[in-house]
Amino acid sequence: MADKINQRGASAGGDVVAGNKVINTFAPLVGQGVVQKLLEKLYVEIQQDKTVQEKIAMLQMFYTRRASGGIIGLEAKLRAAGRDNEIDTALEKKELFVKLLERWSLYPSAQEIFVQLLAKAEHEFSMSVKPNLGNTDDATINEVITVKIVEPIIAECGAGLLMFNHMMVMGMVYWLAEQCFIRWHK
Repeated sequence: MADKINQRGASAGGDVVAGNKVINTFAPLVGQGVVQKLLEKLYVEIQQDKTVQEKIAMLQMFYTRRASGGIIGLEAKLRAAGRDNEIDTALEKKELFVKLLERWSLYPSAQEIFVQLLAKAEHEFSMSVKPNLGNTDDATINEVITVKIVEPIIAECGAGLLMFNHMMVMGMVYWLAEQCFIRWHK
């Protein structure tokens, strides 16, 4: 029979452990971006059940539809751009994003994250996609959207609490089109 360890009355300058003690230490992330910092705040808000009833002004701005180019609604915009074949999947992806947005908009930091991501998507679309509309084919436009919008957002929010994936980010792009912040037609 093996000898038993008796630590009764043991005293040390720290923990007294019979066996192995594993301590995980993580180096701080260098150069954390705005979204990463907001994700950390969001985690704390969830732990503290800190929710809000109203949307912050910057997020509310994205909910206010603009009148742009006389074409209203996602379906009409896709038809005007000759992207009729995308309508069904675009509507599904947009709805996935809307559900994600509504679910997380109860938390102040999540609202700020959505503002950052929506602003990034709108900016990149305006700067990199819009100038090429009418001048290039859909495959090239799709590639620009993937490289400039989808992949960077997934890199920022593809893991952790919000879990953005390709469908969610494209849903966000379609939602922005629905709200008239971006348009698919020239």
